[in-house]
Amino acid sequence: MGWYVPFDKLGQKQLEVLNGITGQLDRPHWVQGFAGTGKTLVVTHLMERVAKLKPSSSICFVTFTHALKDLVSGGLQGAVARRVEIKTHTQYLRERQHYDYVFLDEVQDISPSDLVKIKGLAGNLYVAGDGDQRIYDKGASEQEITAAVSPRTWKLLEIFRLTKLLQQVAQAILPRTKLIEGLHSSKDAEVTIRLMQHADSSNEAQWVWKEAKRRARPADPSVILFPTHKAIAAFAGEVADSLGMDKPPARGAKGDYGPFNKFWEEEGVSLMYFGNSHGALTKGETEPMVYFMTFHSSKGLDFRNVFIPGMQDGATIVNKEALEDDPELDRRLLFVAVTRSRENLFISYGGKKSHPVLKDLPASVISKVAPPKFTDDDDEEEFF
Repeated sequence: MGWYVPFDKLGQKQLEVLNGITGQLDRPHWVQGFAGTGKTLVVTHLMERVAKLKPSSSICFVTFTHALKDLVSGGLQGAVARRVEIKTHTQYLRERQHYDYVFLDEVQDISPSDLVKIKGLAGNLYVAGDGDQRIYDKGASEQEITAAVSPRTWKLLEIFRLTKLLQQVAQAILPRTKLIEGLHSSKDAEVTIRLMQHADSSNEAQWVWKEAKRRARPADPSVILFPTHKAIAAFAGEVADSLGMDKPPARGAKGDYGPFNKFWEEEGVSLMYFGNSHGALTKGETEPMVYFMTFHSSKGLDFRNVFIPGMQDGATIVNKEALEDDPELDRRLLFVAVTRSRENLFISYGGKKSHPVLKDLPASVISKVAPPKFTDDDDEEEFF
């Protein structure tokens, strides 16, 4: 995914934050910033510095998802990689091991009570996160994070990854976010943003799969994001049916996607579920892969081509009970999903009407189009 940027390529504000925290390692710090500002990148460089400055200290990187755990693990090199232990927050709390330096990413998704426990097991605690990307109903608010950690806050304002068009789309989905106020530092490549209307879910799945596969390249995979595991199963069934294959295995006990991934591999299809300790992003470094992921497990990652199918009216982004407790949760989840794209974004739905959270997408930014139906001879056709 190319997320790791070497020290000499960091932005001015990123360097300022990195140097500022380095000069005050004996107190808690919170790296804040919009999506695409490089919070995880700064934390990773900070870990590298601490590893060199404190050679006898114990260091742990803690995150909410297995996906981000794997991402950071791939970014660390050599002696630093051997020094830093990387754990999910549940593993960290279960093992209750004390570390001299703890780096906690996606802090907004940790409950206030767990934050207090994590701080109690850390000699020094540094956190990173963005309240707009809180996607769990028990996650801490900004005030609760401040109360639990008592950090000095640092704000990253330069948006390196998102294009201006994607910023506008994300802002329309989550209007209260201040993302649009960020300083835009990325180069605006020629990007495609589309809201796709399909006759039905079968035609939608067929089009999305073929377009995602066509755009995938070695070291540049496509990703198809879903709000729920049930949505993954339904879409995968449609893809298998369009390819003349049997129905793929369902997710197993405790979220086991092993048989699911093995099914596609044995069929010779470059498709893989990634998340919850299943799948491998390294596979996409050498093959033109298409990944299935949930909105939740995609946090912290980015891709050139992102597809979000199943966004018709009535689709479940979060369950009804969670939405009653947190009416904005569905918007924050979709906000996280669309900001995984660094260039092209395809949101689609089957039927006559799209999901209500999409009603404010700016017409000047996003085009609503109906793609042609595929036939057996259309494999090489380029729609865009």
